[in-house]
Amino acid sequence: MIEKLRNRSEVIISYILGIFFIILGLFILFNTGQIRNEEVSVQEDKIETIFDLISAFFLEVSNMLSAMIGGFPIIAGILIILFGLFMFKVGSWIKTTTKYDVPITFFFIGLSLVLFIVTTILMTQAYGLWALMFLLAFIIHLLFSVFNEYLNPAHRKEHYMIILLFYGVAYFLTQNAVYSNIESTITPTDVLSINLFFAMVWVSSFMALWVGMFLLKANNLLKKPSENDPEKLSRLNKKSRKAAKFTPDHYLGFSEKLYDFRNKFLNKLKQFFETDLPAWFKVNYIEILFGIIVLIFVFLEFNNRNGVFVEGYFRLNDMQTIYEWVNLLITLVLALLYLYFTIMNLLKNKYYHRQMIVIFILWLNVTVSLYITLFKDVELSLFILPFNVFLVLLLTPLLLISIFKEFKGDENDGSNRKI
Repeated sequence: MIEKLRNRSEVIISYILGIFFIILGLFILFNTGQIRNEEVSVQEDKIETIFDLISAFFLEVSNMLSAMIGGFPIIAGILIILFGLFMFKVGSWIKTTTKYDVPITFFFIGLSLVLFIVTTILMTQAYGLWALMFLLAFIIHLLFSVFNEYLNPAHRKEHYMIILLFYGVAYFLTQNAVYSNIESTITPTDVLSINLFFAMVWVSSFMALWVGMFLLKANNLLKKPSENDPEKLSRLNKKSRKAAKFTPDHYLGFSEKLYDFRNKFLNKLKQFFETDLPAWFKVNYIEILFGIIVLIFVFLEFNNRNGVFVEGYFRLNDMQTIYEWVNLLITLVLALLYLYFTIMNLLKNKYYHRQMIVIFILWLNVTVSLYITLFKDVELSLFILPFNVFLVLLLTPLLLISIFKEFKGDENDGSNRKI
C-alpha cells in the first residue's frame, strides 16, 4: 500500500495542492470584508476556546492577504479556486498520459518559484526586506535541484553545505528582525500565525518543486550530455566542448581541505597524548551520546513548562506559552530525527546528508534562541539560560563532527524510486 502511494506521489501531490488552493480561495471569498478593511489586531485576552484560537489564526491570515489582494479579494478568490480545480486536471494528466509531461514539468517548477515569491512578499510584513534572503536561498536551492546532474556527486556534501549556509543566514537575519519588533509592533500571536501560514505555503512550494524534479528526471530533460560519446553531443555541445567551460565543481572541493585539517589536528592530538584511538571506536558513538543528552535536556525543559498545565495556570490566551511549546516540540522532533539518522548512519552507513541537515537546523534553532535571550529584550525563549548555553556547547561539536566527517556510504543517501 505504501509503495503504491509512493509510486503515485506526484499525482497525490497535485491533488493536495488543488485542495490547498481551493480551501484558500474559499477562505478569501468568505472573508472578503475583512481582507478589504484595514488590519485588525488580535485581542489575545478574548481567546478563551480553541475556536477563538483558530479564529485568531484566520484573522492574522486575513491581515496578511489584505496587503496583497485587498483591492480585489473576490476576483482573487475565484481565480485561486479555479486554479485549484486545474490542479486536479493536471493530476489526471500525470496519471493517465505522458503527452503533457514536458510542459507540466516546467509548470510545477514555475509554480514552486511563484509560491515562494508570494511567500517572500507576505514575509516582508513580519521580517521586512530581510525576507528576500529566504528568496535568494530558495533560488539557489532551485538551481541546484534543476542542474544537480551537471554537478559532481562527489561534492554533494559541499552543495548541501552552501544551501544550508544561505538558509541559515536568512533565518538568523529574519529572526533578528522579528524579535527586534516583537511585543512592540508584533505579538507572539502574530509570529505564531504568520509562521504557521508560511510553513503551509512553503510545504506547498517544495511539493511542487519535488514533482517538477521527478518529472524532469523521468523525461531526461536538461540531461547532461555524455562527454565520451560524440553521437550524443549536439552541434552546440561539440563546439562548446572545445572552449573553456566554467564549472562550479572547480570551487567545490573544499571538503578535502577540511579533511586534511581534521587529520592534522587529530595527529597532533595523538602525538601529544602519545596514544591512538581504539580500533572499535567510531565517531557515531559520540554523536549518539551527545544526541541522547540533548534529548534529555529537551525533555527536562518540557517538564519545567509542565507546571503551567499541572497547576492550572495555563490559558489559551497565553500565546507566549503556546509559542514556546510549539518551538520546543519542533526542537524535540529535530533531536529525535538526529538520533534516528545517526543510528542508521552507524548501522547501515547511510543518511549522512540528512543527519548533517538536521543537526545544522537543530544547532541553528538553539543558537539563535540563545542569541535572542542574550541580546534581545524579550521574554520568549526556548530554554532557560543555563540549559540553552549547555545545549549550544553540546550541539556545536556535533555540527563540527558532521562537517569534518567524511561520508563513504550510499551516494544517493537514500533509496531510489523507480521511474
